[in-house]
Amino acid sequence: MTSFLSGQNNEQFFDSMIERQMNSFLVSFANYTNNKYNRKGGLFQKPFRRIQVADDIHLQQAIIYVHANAQKHNVVKDFKHHSHNSYSAIINSDSSFTDTKNVRDFFGGIEAFKSIHTSQVDYYYTNNWPSSKLE
Repeated sequence: MTSFLSGQNNEQFFDSMIERQMNSFLVSFANYTNNKYNRKGGLFQKPFRRIQVADDIHLQQAIIYVHANAQKHNVVKDFKHHSHNSYSAIINSDSSFTDTKNVRDFFGGIEAFKSIHTSQVDYYYTNNWPSSKLE
């Protein structure tokens, strides 16, 4: 007897399960927000896209992109002072919502975390934020 969850079928099953769970979460969140604020309609910009993070360098760039996104869109002048991302939590070792130790370790320590963020954001601004896989 072969297992229902074997090989490629196993991966497809879990991908499908995760997709359904994310969809359910996003629909529930939209309904909650619409009810709470007496509004109607979608909350998320369409089309909602996702990409697979291919390797450690890609993950590092994705983290920097998320931290600097508010600066990119002129919401704040300096992403380091934006209150709605995890950058300051990581700098201050606030593990309330973020696994700050693992993120710092992933970047090679707190100084490397700061330095890589600064150099990458400076580079992208110098080059007018070139298109990336995340856009």
